[in-house]
Amino acid sequence: MFRAALTVVVVLLMAWWCSRLLGKQWTVRNSGSGNINLIEQLQVGQDRRILLIKVGEKHYLVGVSPAGIQLLSEVEGDFQSRMPEMSAKAQLPFRDFLKEHLDKWEGKR
Repeated sequence: MFRAALTVVVVLLMAWWCSRLLGKQWTVRNSGSGNINLIEQLQVGQDRRILLIKVGEKHYLVGVSPAGIQLLSEVEGDFQSRMPEMSAKAQLPFRDFLKEHLDKWEGKR
């Protein structure tokens, strides 16, 4: 019984650590309040992405790779952002998120 509980604690700690590490790398915030907004992104390789960004009233395709950032082209059209907004719930620290869900789970027991 003790080994099972210890295993669960270790798995939860590893999940917390991984979520913090990956969250810092993959989090994209689209605040919409600045002059530059990320409309959409497409992963085209392991370390390569194509971004559709809006600067003022113009839209640009930008390539991002380990070699640098390069303007691919200016595009015309009216694009709607499909990037998910960071909700208040998504910004909770993992500790608070876990506590909230454990409380719900224990309430169902």
